[in-house]
Amino acid sequence: MKIDMAWLREWCDPDVGDEALAHQLTMAGVEVDDLVSGPDGSAVLELALTPNRADCFSVRGVAREVSALFSAPLSARDVAETPASIDARRDLALVAPDACPRFAGRVIEGLDPGAETPEFIKKRLAAAGERPQHLLVDVTNYVMLEIGQPMHAYDLERLNGGLCARWAEPGESLTLLDGTELKLESDVLVIADESQAVAAAGIMGGLGSAVDDGTSDVLLESAFFAPVAVAGRARRLGLQTEASLRFERGVDPSGQVEAVERATELIVAAAGGKPGPVIDSISEKDLPGRGAIDLRRGRLSALLGVALPDGDVSAMLRRLTMAVEETEAGWRVTPPSFRFDLAVEADLVEEIARIHGYENIPETPANWSAHPSASTERQVDPDRVRALLVDRGYHECLNYSFLDEESHKPFHSGGQELELANPLSGELSVLRRSLWPGLLRNYRTNRDRGTTDARLFEIGVCFSGTPDEIREETWLAGLLAGGAMPEQWGAPRRDADFFDARGDVEAILALDGPDRGFEFRAAGHSGLRPGRSVRVLRGQDEVGWVGELHPELADGGPAPQLFALRLDAALESRAARVAEVSRFPAVRRDLSLVAPPSVQVGDLLGAIRAEAGELLREVIVFDVYEDRKSLNSDARSVGLGLIFQSISRTLTDAEVDRAVADAVSLLVEKFGVSVRQ
Repeated sequence: MKIDMAWLREWCDPDVGDEALAHQLTMAGVEVDDLVSGPDGSAVLELALTPNRADCFSVRGVAREVSALFSAPLSARDVAETPASIDARRDLALVAPDACPRFAGRVIEGLDPGAETPEFIKKRLAAAGERPQHLLVDVTNYVMLEIGQPMHAYDLERLNGGLCARWAEPGESLTLLDGTELKLESDVLVIADESQAVAAAGIMGGLGSAVDDGTSDVLLESAFFAPVAVAGRARRLGLQTEASLRFERGVDPSGQVEAVERATELIVAAAGGKPGPVIDSISEKDLPGRGAIDLRRGRLSALLGVALPDGDVSAMLRRLTMAVEETEAGWRVTPPSFRFDLAVEADLVEEIARIHGYENIPETPANWSAHPSASTERQVDPDRVRALLVDRGYHECLNYSFLDEESHKPFHSGGQELELANPLSGELSVLRRSLWPGLLRNYRTNRDRGTTDARLFEIGVCFSGTPDEIREETWLAGLLAGGAMPEQWGAPRRDADFFDARGDVEAILALDGPDRGFEFRAAGHSGLRPGRSVRVLRGQDEVGWVGELHPELADGGPAPQLFALRLDAALESRAARVAEVSRFPAVRRDLSLVAPPSVQVGDLLGAIRAEAGELLREVIVFDVYEDRKSLNSDARSVGLGLIFQSISRTLTDAEVDRAVADAVSLLVEKFGVSVRQ
């Protein structure tokens, strides 16, 4: 939001410079992005308002803050009532009072169609980033910027009878001012005349009732829409307007008639015309109320960390236009109608802190009792995983839990997408089922800026199931790209490959101790390159994947390596057991086996471990060789090193040979391998 500083100072003009004013606003939580020059060289405030400060989406709202911060008077700018000179009117009906409890407006006839927008309005609209268009449109935009109430002007001749605020009928259509054609759903609020919808309530008016250069009779409309009735509709429809921004956060439910009167004053001054009476339809029981909040003196001191004089507290609250009644325990405070963000005692404490000044609250050491958290040996701490990966050169990433559907599809095995009902944007519309899309986006962002070597990881929640039954699981995912080692003179450059990724995964899995029964089995994954992907198993349970990104998803660059582990299963641990270190020598036997192409090395290793007995300490794969000419088939030679050792004695050649023979017999019988001489 942008505000002409001269316009702001008409409302409240403290004796400070523009930069000091902007700094103090920022310190008080009304974030000022920048202080820039407007189109005519005047100073303009650029504000980055948080959603809770809907009251500051206007010049008057910011002026209230300036007045409270600097104890400067707020200019009395009461809008004069323009008396009706004709009896022309249109009914304004509250068909859905829970969504639209207040609906105000008036007819103005006999306007000069050729009237120009006054220069001061054009100037202030331009400073706010708005393009002047037409007197009636410019005035409604001006009033919205000035007092925070969005409005709309309808060409009276294009309306069929009165207006009402109602829910759309399923399949009802509406063409908006920008030409967008909508097919409305039943949870979209519309403004309608007696024959059709003429505006998307709180978002944008319809093209069929728009004012133009020939408009001489107009109906001004100013309404209060409950935030819950309009929230998310604009984003769902692919629209984000100044009006929807304000209505979603909440406008003052007492300002509708004032906005009509202010717009009437400006229009009549510029284009003449005869106004009819103001119509103000209200459903009192559906209007939001501002209940009193008790602020306790002791609680205020405890949260602030400093005791403030009662008189100062009362003065600060009154400067914020709150009604204050002193009580024995502190104060009973009633917020004004435009402060939707004030609901509980802590909100008032925050207001006191803002106005008093965070910088004026002394720093004091906090006192608390430390209670150690429960510790378990059944799960490896994720922080150990983080430390391990950082030691191996990885950087941790944090991404949104939602992303766009298109980049998400290749990385999960179908099923219904978990769409958000109220997405921040079209690119953040579904809950993620995988962490890989986020890491790929991080990698590509850095790659496009010249960083080709990357090691990234993320620990986060992924979602599965159906919209009616969503399951959450914590996953670890990683990405390797570029060089396997840092650039150096001592070794030639080698790109990171599948085995580097697998090595990192094995290091992670080793955190819960040896012999935990993990296996890597070749398998296909829609997001990974065929022939270069494996499923990680623990017993019969799938706990993760390792592989190279599918070439079709590589975006024209080198394909990075990826891995993912389901943390609860992959990091499940058992209590540590102490084992004696053997003092006796180990014995090694090497085997060279010729295995059919369908046999996986992991199967051979598993079978040997199961058959060779407790004397077998380790099995090493030291060679894999494929040569059709020498092997006369598609088979491959696998070199295995079997290491035997006893904890209590030196092993004899005979018992080692017997264990090796038993293992070979099993492999020959079960897998059809042969021993290569």
